Order: sequence, then C-alpha cells, then structure tokens
Amino acid sequence: MRRFILYSRTGYTAPFSGSLQEAGRLDIVYQCTLMALFASHYIRRDTEFHAFIYGAPNPPLHLFIDGKSLRDVRIDEATWKRLINEAFAGTEHPGIRISKEGIETYVKTLEEMYVLSEKGINIQDVEFKSPSFFIGDHIGLPKKFEDSLVKHGAKKVSIGKERYLAASTVDIVNYILDNKLREKTQY
Repeated sequence: MRRFILYSRTGYTAPFSGSLQEAGRLDIVYQCTLMALFASHYIRRDTEFHAFIYGAPNPPLHLFIDGKSLRDVRIDEATWKRLINEAFAGTEHPGIRISKEGIETYVKTLEEMYVLSEKGINIQDVEFKSPSFFIGDHIGLPKKFEDSLVKHGAKKVSIGKERYLAASTVDIVNYILDNKLREKTQY
C-alpha cells in the first residue's frame, strides 16, 4: 500500500461554481489525484490519496480517495469538479469520502512516513514497505507541520534538487516505486 497526502492550504471547503483553479487551487488536488491513482488503462488499487484542505469557508476537510474501491470515474477535469462538489455536499461515490478531520489527527495513524523535500536523502536509497508521502500544494508544507512530522519519525526524501509541481512529484515517486517493485519481483 502506498499513500500520498497533500496539504492544501487554499482549496475551498464547500461546493463551488467556478473552475477548480478558481476554487482555491483545487486543480492541484485534482492533478495529484490523477498522478497518484491512475496509470494507462487502470486504477492503482494499491494506492490511497488524501487531501487535507484548509481553505475557506469550512476547514479542515479530509478528502480520501481509495484506489481499492474507486469505481465509475473518468480522468477529465469536469468529472472531478463534479465529484469533489458532490463530496462537499455530502453525496457518496465509491472510493471517495470526505470528513471533517485535520491532518494532525490522521498523522497519528501512520507508521512509515516520508516528507518530499529537495534537501532529503535520495529516494532511490530507501527501501519502502507501506509508505506515506507528504507533499505540499503550490505554497508548500507549513514549516511547523513539516518539523512536527520529522519529530514524529518522518524521514525527508528527495527526488532531486529541482523543485517540481506537486502532481509531477507524485508521478515521479510512483515511477520510482514501480521500478523498485519490478526489480524485487524479477529475482
């Protein structure tokens, strides 16, 4: 099992009518969802995506998307705008849940935690079992929260010295984990 956990500082926390970008950059939540859960012609059933959304008017909200039970979805932005709005309005969809929960509460349930950081150890040098990766939105993780994660045992890992978009980071991590898994099963 792999988990991607996005900290969205500005995403709206109620139904909205504009675009995902206009809704406090919920487009980042959408893009990270795609990179975390979808590959060519299939959904990653071994992956979870969590977005903790802290924008107005009703923070915090925990949007949970479970690859194992996700059904009846397409990857276009209009579909995900509808699904996110329905979740905010309380409508259920297979594999998508929303709850009134902050990220600090959720962190207490995790064991193998990693913070994506340019200053971390090379991700290629780490052996993973059931990793949870924390990433920030376009603003980044709050420094206090990042320090708290490290204090609770999270390790900083790096995919390189460049700064990447949050969604690109998720895609690169999936690529690396897929390669590591492939290498293990070849022997």
